[in-house]
Amino acid sequence: MKKEHIIHAIEAAETYHEEQLDKVARLIKGEKIENPTPISKEACKFGKWLYGEAKDIQSILGLQFYDNMEIMHGFWHSEYKKIYDIFYDLDKNIVLSFLFGNRRKVEADMLKKAQEYFEELQSITQNLLKALHISKKRVLVLSESFFL
Repeated sequence: MKKEHIIHAIEAAETYHEEQLDKVARLIKGEKIENPTPISKEACKFGKWLYGEAKDIQSILGLQFYDNMEIMHGFWHSEYKKIYDIFYDLDKNIVLSFLFGNRRKVEADMLKKAQEYFEELQSITQNLLKALHISKKRVLVLSESFFL
């Protein structure tokens, strides 16, 4: 795995989770969202990279740091699932719900609950972004010879 590839993947992860947070904010505001964020931590773009190249990432960042980032990422998706469950009808075909955004009508009390979950999701996102930023700094200081 090349240094540039890792830096690019980390930057893409930062952008991706910022975009997903914005998408959730728009969902709560009542906008129709095409292709909702995956609820599975393995299914999102960052998760595919994080889990797909786990051994390489662990050897570069260190197992403890990788595990911490993996836990934060899992926590992000766990909190997001609470919001997803409020807005999408899980009784219908899950694939159709995901692809076509089959939203349910959300009552005021549930909207308030979603807003509370969103505040927590914002905090989790900031922590995840900090971990990604630190990861990028760790990779940047490594010698090119480390990646050969």
